[in-house]
Amino acid sequence: ATMDMNQLVTDMAARAAPFDQPNRLKWDLSAAQLLDLADATIAKGRETYDQVAAVTEPTFANTLQVIADYDSYAEVLGSMCTFPKDVSPDKEIREASTEATNRLDKANVECCMRFDVYEVIKRFSDGVGDLGGEQQRLLEKTMREYRRRGMALDEAERDQVKEIKEKMSELGTQYSTNSNEENTELEFSEAELGGLPEDFLLSHKTDNGVYKVTLKYPDYIPVMQMCSVSATRQRMEFAFNSRNNPANAAILEELIELRAKQAAILGYETHAHYVLETRMSKSPEVVKPFLTDLSEKLGPLWAQEEQALLGYKKAHCEEVGEEYVDALKNWDLQFYRYMVTVKDFAVNHEDIKQYFPLGYVTDQLLLIYQELLGLKFVEAEDAGGWHPDVRLFHVFNSDEEANLVGQFYLDMHPREGKYSHAACFGLQPGCVRADGSWQIPIAAGVMNFTKPTDQAPSLLKHDEVVTFFHEFGHVMHQLCSLAHYAEFAGTAVERDFVEAPSQMLENWCWTSEGLQRLSAHFEDPSRKLPDELIAKLVASKVANAGGLNKRQLVLGLFDQTIHSMPKADTAAVLSQVTSEILGLEMTPGTNMAASFGHLAGGYAPQYYGYMGSGVFSADMFESRLKKEGIFNPEVGRDYRRCILAPGGSRDAADLLRDFLGRDPVPEPFLRSLGLQP
Repeated sequence: ATMDMNQLVTDMAARAAPFDQPNRLKWDLSAAQLLDLADATIAKGRETYDQVAAVTEPTFANTLQVIADYDSYAEVLGSMCTFPKDVSPDKEIREASTEATNRLDKANVECCMRFDVYEVIKRFSDGVGDLGGEQQRLLEKTMREYRRRGMALDEAERDQVKEIKEKMSELGTQYSTNSNEENTELEFSEAELGGLPEDFLLSHKTDNGVYKVTLKYPDYIPVMQMCSVSATRQRMEFAFNSRNNPANAAILEELIELRAKQAAILGYETHAHYVLETRMSKSPEVVKPFLTDLSEKLGPLWAQEEQALLGYKKAHCEEVGEEYVDALKNWDLQFYRYMVTVKDFAVNHEDIKQYFPLGYVTDQLLLIYQELLGLKFVEAEDAGGWHPDVRLFHVFNSDEEANLVGQFYLDMHPREGKYSHAACFGLQPGCVRADGSWQIPIAAGVMNFTKPTDQAPSLLKHDEVVTFFHEFGHVMHQLCSLAHYAEFAGTAVERDFVEAPSQMLENWCWTSEGLQRLSAHFEDPSRKLPDELIAKLVASKVANAGGLNKRQLVLGLFDQTIHSMPKADTAAVLSQVTSEILGLEMTPGTNMAASFGHLAGGYAPQYYGYMGSGVFSADMFESRLKKEGIFNPEVGRDYRRCILAPGGSRDAADLLRDFLGRDPVPEPFLRSLGLQP
């Protein structure tokens, strides 16, 4: 029983929220309905592209506009098909969603590679002057993408590119399915978990007295930071950096070869050149020096840190009677770094988290964003989500509540089969629909914070508070978008800029005003995080900054390196880059490239973007918010208007210029790492 597409869209509009601008998303589809919906969406897409291919006298209205109108709702239907694989509690639905994703991806490649459609749009492009505004940008982007897909090549080469794309898309999905389904558990005795707090032990104890620990972050990080038994950390580190190895390492290595092949056919020197062409940085010749230069600047800082870590290691080994080896191992890093934050900065994260109960932090975070961006959030009584834990909020402008700006979902706790990191998923793009009405943006913030129980509240570590702010920043980027076309909605900006708006908003979690507002002791909410703890926490921002940032540089350079080669032995390259940048040896037999999802998904080779956008976010924060008041709604409105609202409808460099009044500079970033530039 395939659903008729037009009927489906009508039904969705009919069951929408009582606002005149509906949420068209439906989360109660069966596995069979998901696949039907994917097929119906695909059929409608083919029909749309057939219509454009048949045009004899092309105009904007009968070519690009027709495709844009289809995209505005196909993206919504696509979300209903693809999002459940990351969040549905039902394995059958997750599997159907993965299959639906494969079908949609394949059909998408097919539509994008249609030569007959390309010819019509090229004919329009060749004969038209400057259209101005977003229309011109849409035309330029469409033509550039056609060239990058090899449309200017002959048919045999085009077929090759198409085949490569389909294969890559399949491999990427396989990699992420492997990662989501990873469920290794290690068993330890109580003695082997020495140093871990009582609440951790209680929640991991099984009936036969054994303790079961997974490799998910809420388990892995406390063990690596607090377990005083190095053999336990060694077992955990080996298991953690061997997740999905060798299966995913083999997938990534096949992807590297396919990417290099595709780049060569398209006339690019390497895959890195191909990808960076459309980024702010434009080429690997800009990125590599940026990373190596930063690594050099961080050198002295890391050398100092390394000595401090080794000093602590020596003392600890003597204290517990372990043999001291004068070198840092990978299972030492988090443990001794944590010791540095506790001893040198006197930051006890276990004490601090008592002041960050999840419910309170969530309420305050929502308030801060509302004040800063001039918004008002109203929680829906019935979220109609994919799981009972999911919450839904309606978003209005604070000064006029007549119009709905958008909606967002929050899905906060880990579950079997759920996406295991924190992320923002755009579900319905803000854009103008075919009938000229505005489609509201809808996004989901997906987190993995411990679920509160009757015995224990959910207490966030400070770095989890930072993550929450970061991901919610992406949600707001989606929600504040005012771009005309779905193609430019929200976070559809250059990949080496996309993290900047979120990173900028993390800074609140490192200011005393921010921490005052966000904290309330779980037993007595009138007690705020004490000033001396705040001072120590803020000072600790630069604790371990040398090593942690060099770690990011390892990942960035690893990514650049493997994508500048025709084929790569990922373990060997990773090992080499780790020793060059950090001077550390990778644990033999591990390969974290097998669980480095960014490189299988859309992020390769642009992981450096986290660092690059750090430069922009530090500048925005220091030059405007720090100067004019970190909760200053005037600056907040400017930020919403200049940085968030345009989405990808203009170049990021222009957005930054609008907000800063000049081009960005790197000094604030270096200062934020504790360096004196």
